[in-house]
Amino acid sequence: MIVEHTYGLEILWEPIDEPPGTKVLGALAPSLKRIVLNDRHLAMFEGFVGPERFTLAHELAHWIYDAEMSGQGTLDFDTPDQTFCYWRESDSIDETTRLRELNANKLAAHLILPDDLVRAANLDQVLANFRDTARHWGVSLTTLRIKLDTLGLLDSGDRQQLGTLGL
Repeated sequence: MIVEHTYGLEILWEPIDEPPGTKVLGALAPSLKRIVLNDRHLAMFEGFVGPERFTLAHELAHWIYDAEMSGQGTLDFDTPDQTFCYWRESDSIDETTRLRELNANKLAAHLILPDDLVRAANLDQVLANFRDTARHWGVSLTTLRIKLDTLGLLDSGDRQQLGTLGL
């Protein structure tokens, strides 16, 4: 609702081309005020909690940072149907794009997992019920682990415990 009603961005499901060996979950088409979710991964979006929300928040962050804050670098709104998407595995990503991706990930994490919410939770209960907590908060296990680590809430024992979950 935030994406569509507050920011007036349209959300569509369409196939997005992917370079070999990469996974592109979403993209922003700024001149069309559109976020495109890659319908090639619909089963993954439907089968796992978190990726759809994070992808929408990530693309919204691109809209906020790159369209409204010129200091972040601007997107080209004069090119009709231009869609912007990048992937982490790209060796050719320039410093401006790297900064855009980093900022989009950080804002997305703050939107879907506010710091105060995470800090207010009982960490022992979160760790003991990690999967249920992630599901209840509507995020992936990886997103939750990264958030806890970023906030400095995990010690080496906690990281080792989460490592048994493959995180």
